[in-house]
Amino acid sequence: MATFKPDTTWVGLLGGGVSGSILGGGSVYQIDVFHMGGERLPVRALVTGKRLGLMAEVGTALAALVVTGCRKGSEMEGITSSGLDWELAVGLKGSTLAKTGAKLFKTMAAQAAAGGTNWAVHESAKRFVQWTMDDLGVVQSGKQFNLIPSPVSFGLGAGIFYEWQTLNLLEGKIGWQYMSPRWSIENAGGDVYFQLCNIPEQDGTAISIGFGIDEIGIDPLISWEKIKGEGRVGSRHKYHIEGYVYEGFLFERRDGMGFSGINLSNYRPVGQMQEGIMSIDHNKDVAKSTKITVYPKVFRFGNVAYWNADDRAEVEVDSTGRFAKVAGNSDLRD
Repeated sequence: MATFKPDTTWVGLLGGGVSGSILGGGSVYQIDVFHMGGERLPVRALVTGKRLGLMAEVGTALAALVVTGCRKGSEMEGITSSGLDWELAVGLKGSTLAKTGAKLFKTMAAQAAAGGTNWAVHESAKRFVQWTMDDLGVVQSGKQFNLIPSPVSFGLGAGIFYEWQTLNLLEGKIGWQYMSPRWSIENAGGDVYFQLCNIPEQDGTAISIGFGIDEIGIDPLISWEKIKGEGRVGSRHKYHIEGYVYEGFLFERRDGMGFSGINLSNYRPVGQMQEGIMSIDHNKDVAKSTKITVYPKVFRFGNVAYWNADDRAEVEVDSTGRFAKVAGNSDLRD
């Protein structure tokens, strides 16, 4: 039987008003997991599976992700959980064991939903993880993970099957493969702000954003110069505006403090990068005193993008080319 070790144990919740989502029709789960030893920032995890069971049938059920044997979040990358075949529906349905687990699960979920990023260090989370180890026996020693449906859901399906699962950190190519952010450009205090949320990267990750101009033919990218504020333009690629990710949102500051978003009025377009079939032409002409239609991108490297927005926004530019006003509302777009 495994011994509970807070410094190497992590827990996360899916559903019930807490972080996490079901992606890809139920075969992919994104869950933020928190260190039970008190590490402040969560690790954004992606669990992919080749066989589903009760969670797919129940749909709205709660689930907990318990990861053991990892002192650092980076140690979770690539853990597999194969051959796990729980036939608990019959054995736990209506039993005292199921009721005990359901009570512990509800208490922990309520604590998490009530607020605070340190809910995982509270007694309710500790008691739930100990229950999974002692009564369910699903968490053994070593580096592993288990995705555990709420005991409230036991009995709603023929069994609980999770086979050939893999846990990856939600970042880089694997993250952008399964998740896309949402964005808006909005007017605030006389300036134009860009907001990006649901970013599939870990807290503190630096990302590079840019803007294409929607035109007939190949769309040019805007090259920038920072004129004030805390943000910065990429040192190598001037069509990159650098930002940082915290809790899935974009920030200008490296520490994630202050308001989210990038103040685009603090930057001045100084040119356009026109991509050709065989070359890249840096055109110094910029639009002035007119309206242009733009869309955001997130770059992987150079002008190769992780993500291009589907929607477009119309922006007014002033006599210097700076973004002065955006048309329409500030609703989130895809």
